[in-house]
Amino acid sequence: MTVSVVIPTYNRAGTVLDAVQSVLAQEFADLELIVVDDGSTDDTAARLAAIPDPRLRCVRGEHAGVSAARNLGVSHAKGALVSFLDSDDLWRPDKLAREIAVLGTHPEVDAVFSDLEKRQGDQVFPSFMRQTAVFSRRLSTAAGRVVVLEPREVHLCLLEEVPIKPSALTLRRDVFTRAGGFDESWTSSEDWELLLRLSRVHRFAYVDRPLAVLRVSADSLHLTDQARGETAMIRLLARERAGLTGDPEALAAVRRGLVTRVKHFGWHYVDRGERGRACRVFLKGFVLTGSAGLAARALAVWLPSAWRARAPASPRGPIVVRS
Repeated sequence: MTVSVVIPTYNRAGTVLDAVQSVLAQEFADLELIVVDDGSTDDTAARLAAIPDPRLRCVRGEHAGVSAARNLGVSHAKGALVSFLDSDDLWRPDKLAREIAVLGTHPEVDAVFSDLEKRQGDQVFPSFMRQTAVFSRRLSTAAGRVVVLEPREVHLCLLEEVPIKPSALTLRRDVFTRAGGFDESWTSSEDWELLLRLSRVHRFAYVDRPLAVLRVSADSLHLTDQARGETAMIRLLARERAGLTGDPEALAAVRRGLVTRVKHFGWHYVDRGERGRACRVFLKGFVLTGSAGLAARALAVWLPSAWRARAPASPRGPIVVRS
C-alpha cells in the first residue's frame, strides 16, 4: 500500500532537507514524497533538486499558505494513504511502518496519530501527549499500546485542545478528499479545523509511541504572531459552540476549551507587560463564556496593587494564575 507523504515548506532551506531525509529513511519504503515549495525565495528548490531519490517529487506553488500547500500536495498524490510532515519536524524510522500496520489491522479506523517528542531550544519533552491537559488522562490505559478512539471521544477532546499534530498524522486519502481537505480560508489553526470536521464521523487510532519529533522553530506562528494564532483558536471554538445546541456534554467541553484559550491569550499580553490588552482579552472572554474566573483575571490585571493586597505571593507575580 503506497503512502503519499506531503511536506509543505516556505523559506526553510535550512531544515527541510532534514525532514526529507527522515522520510526517505523510513523502514516502510513504498512511499512517494511530495514537497510543496510554497513560493520560497531562498535556495530551497536547488537543495531539493540535488537529492537523487526517485521517490521525491517537488511541486512549486504560489505563496498561498500551509493549507493551500498541503491541499496542492494531496492533489498530486497517488497513494491510498496520505501522511503529513512539517518542514521543520522529523520522523523516527519506524513511523510509517507502525501507523500503516494499525490501519491494516483496523479497517474501521480512518486516521492514525502518534505521540511526539517535542524540542524547543534546549528543552526536550519526551512525550508531547503527556504534556496535554485533556488527552493525557487517556494515557493511563494506553502505556505503549494502540488505542482505537470512537468519534465522540476524539471530538470532545478536540473541543478543549488539539493533541493531534499534522506531523504525527496518517489518514486514508479518500477520507481526506471527501472531507474537502484543509479549509484554505484558515491561515492559522487549519489543522485543528480539519480534525474537528473529521472527528464528527471518523474513528481514530492512537499509537502511544513518540514516532515524530516536533521542533519549535524561531519562525513558528505561536512565537512570531501568537496574537493571530490565539485569535484564530478562539474564533474556531466559538464557531464550533454555535453548532452544539442540545448537547450539554459538548457545550461544557467547548466552554472549557474557550476559557483555556482566553487565559493563554491574556497571559501572552501579561508577559509582554501590556495590561490594557490583557484586560480586554479577559473581559471579552468573560462575555463569551460567562467565566467568573476570567472576570477576576481582568480585574487583577487592571488593578494589580489591589490584587497584591488580597492574593498570596507568587514567584511570577500575583496576576499570573495559570491553572
